[in-house]
Amino acid sequence: MYSNSRNDRGANSNAASQDEQAVREMYERAPYPGLGSGLKDPGIFIDPLKPELSGRTGIRFLDAGCGTGHFLVGVAKARRDWTCFGVDLSQASLDVAAQLATLHGAAVMLKRGSYLDPLPFEGQFDVIAAIGTIHHASDPVAALKNLRASLRDDGYLIMHVYGLRLDREKFDIKEMLDIFEPDLNKVERRFEIYNALIAHRRKHWLKTLVRRPLIDIVQSGINWVRNLLRRSRGTVWSPGFTARFDKPDAPWIDHFCHPCERAYEVPEVLALVQDAGFAVHRMLGQGQEYPQLVPGGWQPDYSQLPDAAKWRLSELLAFRGASFRLILRKNGAA
Repeated sequence: MYSNSRNDRGANSNAASQDEQAVREMYERAPYPGLGSGLKDPGIFIDPLKPELSGRTGIRFLDAGCGTGHFLVGVAKARRDWTCFGVDLSQASLDVAAQLATLHGAAVMLKRGSYLDPLPFEGQFDVIAAIGTIHHASDPVAALKNLRASLRDDGYLIMHVYGLRLDREKFDIKEMLDIFEPDLNKVERRFEIYNALIAHRRKHWLKTLVRRPLIDIVQSGINWVRNLLRRSRGTVWSPGFTARFDKPDAPWIDHFCHPCERAYEVPEVLALVQDAGFAVHRMLGQGQEYPQLVPGGWQPDYSQLPDAAKWRLSELLAFRGASFRLILRKNGAA
């Protein structure tokens, strides 16, 4: 696991509160994701739950760490019969979310707070989304436990966290920036260093192309087509760390100046889930089974493996990494 969390390093007894304060201050300065007036398409996370939620009425949905609301408002607009709530550390981000909801005529209830504390809403939720937030919590297990307490026994938690194998290059770049400018708050200086690196790579693009595995080149083409389709649908999305950045905007700061972030592999994600009292209901991202990658000679033994071993093998066999997208249920839930 990669981590730059003070709390993970055990720097001092106040490390957890220092992590959370640093995260809050960063998002107050750079409300995230800050993607303009468009909305994210919630389908990638919500659609897989259609069978489980079929026939259920009065659904209460919480976006834990909703930021500027581009996903939350997208859910509220697409699911008018749901009651949608959002909580976030950053008031600046929530202000943007409120404006976005008004613009799109979507009803959302927003509160400032930390999901390490009791949530500022009464009642329990049918669906909780923690998308791109748990890996920034000062204590991820405590955060998930707190969300678990507000989830119905028959509810579902959608979690997205960084995959180490996908983002390893990002953390390498971040370490390079740290060597020249370790102060994460000196955004302009860090962006100057970053720009010099990217300019160098563009200048020597042919050497970079030769060194880059073919699968990465193919994936870049797939991403280009996917983004073209997103534009045609009028949806927005958070740019990945490989996107071209012309200024140190909120997504760039989130990638390269974040004071508390982690990236996981399958065993670490499963330990996190178990420690928080959850079980994996469905694995959608990194670790998802791809039978075509399993050698034919392995099949008799592979079919007898527990799910955790299959998910790890999928991660080890994959040509490149991905982020984790999981649907969780309370451990022991039917």
